[in-house]
Amino acid sequence: MSSDERKIRVLIVDSHEAVRRALQIRLSVSENIDVVGVAADLALAVELKTLLIPDVIIFGLQKGTDEDFHRTLGSVRELSQGSSAVIALTPYADAFEREILLQTGVHQYLLKHINSNLLLEEIEAAAHVSAGF
Repeated sequence: MSSDERKIRVLIVDSHEAVRRALQIRLSVSENIDVVGVAADLALAVELKTLLIPDVIIFGLQKGTDEDFHRTLGSVRELSQGSSAVIALTPYADAFEREILLQTGVHQYLLKHINSNLLLEEIEAAAHVSAGF
């Protein structure tokens, strides 16, 4: 990376501390990415987005009730406004959930077990689309 290029600013959101830590480690191998913050829930992520101005927000989906999912959609709408691209990571594939999240503003819907190189490519692609890298 040349000195005039800036790093992609990433905010990680997941309710499990081990997942947040693992994602930080996985992303630290890229000289193009700077993890600027972590949050345990979407409500905190909405607050941090305003303060940290990330290019990409990665959030881990959790299986919950329909009410939980509707709250998630509201937070995703807030997170996807502006110049931040939102990537949802899920432990399971659900075509209905995927479609709803994409319509709500999620840039990409990926399985949590995605390999690190592909995840880095997806983050870079999202940053290029949303923040004009």
